[in-house]
Amino acid sequence: MSSKRFLVSALMLFCLVSCHEQGIRSFWKTHSIDYADIDAAQDQFAEFAEQAVAAPEKEALAAMDVLFDQLKKDEVAYYIYADWMAGAFYNLLSPCRSPQLFSRAVERMVKDGVMTDTACEHFVQQRDWIQYNQAGRPATVPGLSFTSRTLVLVLDLGCSSCREALEKLGADARWEGLRHVAVGCGYGAVPTVPGWEYLTPENASVVFDPRLTPVFFVVGPDGLVEQSYTLAL
Repeated sequence: MSSKRFLVSALMLFCLVSCHEQGIRSFWKTHSIDYADIDAAQDQFAEFAEQAVAAPEKEALAAMDVLFDQLKKDEVAYYIYADWMAGAFYNLLSPCRSPQLFSRAVERMVKDGVMTDTACEHFVQQRDWIQYNQAGRPATVPGLSFTSRTLVLVLDLGCSSCREALEKLGADARWEGLRHVAVGCGYGAVPTVPGWEYLTPENASVVFDPRLTPVFFVVGPDGLVEQSYTLAL
C-alpha cells in the first residue's frame, strides 16, 4: 500500500471511530428525556442502549452520566428510566446486557438521592448479582471448587420447568464429557435427574438471582468462567 493510500485509510478509520465516540458522548445533548409519548421515549432509550453497549466503555460511561444529569431534574423520569436501565443492561434477554453500564447506572441511583433507599435496594441487589461469574473471571459457586471443565446449571427449586432444563442440557452433545453440577436456589424438592451433582447452598441467593433461572454457565479447570450466564430454556 502506498503512503498516500495508507494515510487516506488511516484518516477514514480515525473519522469513523471519532464520529462513533462523539455520537454516544453527545447523544443526550441532542435527545430529550421527554416521556409524554412513552413508547417513543422507550424506543429512543433502546437506541441509546444499543449505541452505548457498542461504544468504548469510557465513552459509554460518560454518556450515562450526561443522561443521569438530565434525569436528576425530573423525579418521574428518573424512576421510569431506572426501570429501563435494568431492562436494557441487566436482563439476560437483552442484547445490551452489560455489567459495567448497569453498575454505573446503579452507582448514580444511589449517589443522586432522587430515589428512596427502598426503591434503590432492588437495583443494588441486581448490581451485586451481575458482578458474579462474568466470562474470564474466577467462578463463584458456594461450596464448589473446580478441577475439571464444569457445566453449572442454576435453578429455582420451586420452578416446574427446571427439570426440563436438566434433561435438555444433560442430553446436549456440546457438554458431553463435562462435569455437570446443578445449584438449587429457593425452596422445594431437589431434582433427581441422573447425570448431575446437586448442591443447595444456604447462601446461593447472594450469588444467583432466582428470577433469572434456569441459567447455566461453563467453568474451565482453572476456575475461570469460559461462558457466562445463558438462559437454559
